[in-house]
Amino acid sequence: KWINKYTKTAKKYKQNTKKSTYILICSAQLYRVPVALRQKQPALANRKGVVFHQDNARPHTARITRETLARLQWEILPHPPYSPDLAPSDYHLFLALDNHMRNRQFQSREELERELNQFFSSKTQDFYKNGIYQLVSRWEKVILAEGDYFSE
Repeated sequence: KWINKYTKTAKKYKQNTKKSTYILICSAQLYRVPVALRQKQPALANRKGVVFHQDNARPHTARITRETLARLQWEILPHPPYSPDLAPSDYHLFLALDNHMRNRQFQSREELERELNQFFSSKTQDFYKNGIYQLVSRWEKVILAEGDYFSE
């Protein structure tokens, strides 16, 4: 359903590359967040609004995405350029994944995919919550470091 809307948007911006498609998909996913939030966490959905945290990746800063965020009227949490210190996926999820996969070798893509599926399915909600909750203290460290990288 939504892909037709974004195909029209892609034509409007004369974008046909894979990168543009990825940006359109990311933008489309943003519209699905409020629906999922109302279904899964109604108490959160009734608050003032969504605070969007992004890592300055191209799909997050593209014009289409910025326009989508403006339409959704979400608050955008600023993120210093080139700062993985603030991306929960970098400091929490990928760190755990790196530790899990360290020194492993896979004989096939299927074997790798099975292992990745096992890793993600073994993570509880608390694992992801902990990564988000660490964001506050990490913001404080970045502020104290005046935006520079900091050591753990």
